[in-house]
Amino acid sequence: MADWATVPTDVLLLIAERLEFFEDFIAFGVVCKSWGTITSILGKNRTLPPRFPWVMLTDIAEKNYPKVTRDMDPIDMLIKEVEKNEYIEGMHKRRFFSFSTSKTYEFELPEATRKKCLGVGYGWLLTIGYDLQINLLHPFTRQQISMPPLLSFKDQYVYDDDYKPQEVINLFVRKAVMSSNPRNNSNEDCIILAIYGEFRVLAFARPGDEVWTNVKVPSRIYNDVLYYKGKFYAVDCRGDVLVCDLNDVNGPKATIIARCEYKFRAIDHKYLVESSGVLLLVIRLSRGEYFGDKEDIDRPFNHTTDFYVFNLEEWHDESGSYIYPYRITTQVDSLGDKSLFIGYNASISLPSSNCVKANCIYFSDDNVESYMMHSYGGGNDTGIFAMESHSITLHYASKFMSHLTPPIWFI
Repeated sequence: MADWATVPTDVLLLIAERLEFFEDFIAFGVVCKSWGTITSILGKNRTLPPRFPWVMLTDIAEKNYPKVTRDMDPIDMLIKEVEKNEYIEGMHKRRFFSFSTSKTYEFELPEATRKKCLGVGYGWLLTIGYDLQINLLHPFTRQQISMPPLLSFKDQYVYDDDYKPQEVINLFVRKAVMSSNPRNNSNEDCIILAIYGEFRVLAFARPGDEVWTNVKVPSRIYNDVLYYKGKFYAVDCRGDVLVCDLNDVNGPKATIIARCEYKFRAIDHKYLVESSGVLLLVIRLSRGEYFGDKEDIDRPFNHTTDFYVFNLEEWHDESGSYIYPYRITTQVDSLGDKSLFIGYNASISLPSSNCVKANCIYFSDDNVESYMMHSYGGGNDTGIFAMESHSITLHYASKFMSHLTPPIWFI
């Protein structure tokens, strides 16, 4: 039997530096003491994503907050809890549900306490606090990277003594994605593109920037953004797809590359996902009180009912009747051995495995407006949509509700 403890240190370093997933890095460190020493040395710089999806669950302390009633605004309640600056049991801990083990793990993570969290990719979160600071956070290493603060976005609400910016942190940044993993403090190639503000427009920033820079856009109300083949893409509430040129000589701008000719409601959420090298447009149909459905007594707030998936294909129309370089064409009936993960995270496609079902859409509750309609906040509208049967099942048994931090995918 090999003596693993005698493997030379330089060889161990080469192996550890090539590990691509968090779980593999942890398993490497528990082989023996000498291997654990290597992971201790590299640990803070190894900002790796998990091999399989995790779900970052709600703030543990939120169950100890006063229950929100119709007479109490949830954001006012949360702000008052922050201003009291009192310790609440569990306030610095966050739970993660692992799909590979079907177990829930608890981590000490004060960097995420009472903060809105978005999954931006590569195992990183974007956090927004009541101090209006914005950071990138890797929850397993607890490494943080400062981003420009909330008030550095160009387009702001009108704030005064009665209307504070803290009251909109749950609504202000809707989605964000990053272009690359900011490894080893080398962040010059890492760009974050965000959907923000009342009109849900686009802005970007790099770690170390002082302000967020607006992207000139031809429309408003963007639903999703994606980094794909070296470029940022966005989709608006109509389903039109745009590509961003952040280096245009006249300033950063977004240009429409495909019109959505299918008639969906503006409030039906749209997502962009790359799967097997193809760009997909995903439409999420929902019902409930927020969507104007008064008759749905059993589920009055919001719940997903169906999904439609379309290919985005290059298009050459010699007749000139369609002027855009891409067209949203074929409806996709099957994702093959892949599944999609959408919600408050960078939308992603993953191959099936022993813990990821094939040909499914895993979704979390990202309809933030409806959170205020429920006494316990958002997080109720989560599940697994099977493309073949158009049926929906739960992906974990318990419900985790929150006005600020509903469950999000950590990938």
